[in-house]
Amino acid sequence: MSEEPVRVSRALVVDDHPIVHDALCAALLSLNVFGSVDTESSLSAASARLHQVSGYDLLMLDLHLEDTHGLEALTTVRESFPGLPVIIFSADDSSSTIVSAYEYGVQGYVAKKEPMKVVRHAIQTVLAGGVYIPPQVVRMLGFEPRPLPANTAAAEAPALPSLSPRQREVMHYLLQGMPNKVIARRLNMADGTVKSHLNTVYRAFSVNSRAQLILKAMQMGLIL
Repeated sequence: MSEEPVRVSRALVVDDHPIVHDALCAALLSLNVFGSVDTESSLSAASARLHQVSGYDLLMLDLHLEDTHGLEALTTVRESFPGLPVIIFSADDSSSTIVSAYEYGVQGYVAKKEPMKVVRHAIQTVLAGGVYIPPQVVRMLGFEPRPLPANTAAAEAPALPSLSPRQREVMHYLLQGMPNKVIARRLNMADGTVKSHLNTVYRAFSVNSRAQLILKAMQMGLIL
């Protein structure tokens, strides 16, 4: 009886600077998680590859490419590949851009000026199923990075706000990094209905944005 082939984890780096390609590939391979790291220099080439080759576990994406500029690249990626974890690796380190990126459903954002250890930490967090938000943005949104309790198993679980089953479903998909349009398709509801449910969820958690909801969920132990 033949054994099933072992699946090799794959990552895709999309950036138009060869030096960045090399640095990110080295960082990804150093984690001893990925057996294959591919690179593309444009959004169109990356989209074509993602359509042709299935099974990518992570996308490292620059926001400023030869065929796209800014957050519009995220619209294409998140709507076409909603289940693919995305980390933005960009020279744009403005807090407003970073917060906006989470509205599109990314799992991480790292500025290119950050040392490689920060890049590796962000990748490890996302691969573990968590969300990485830069510390300066965490503080800007009114939160303070805090260490986990010494005995997390004994820590009392916080009380969750009361939500309807549909609102819990919408929140679940939001915390998985899916934009409103994708959530609407998954749940067979109108975009406006998704937005209405999210507004209710925001009020229940006393937050105003996706990034704040993610941070509150992390604070409550709902996600990493």
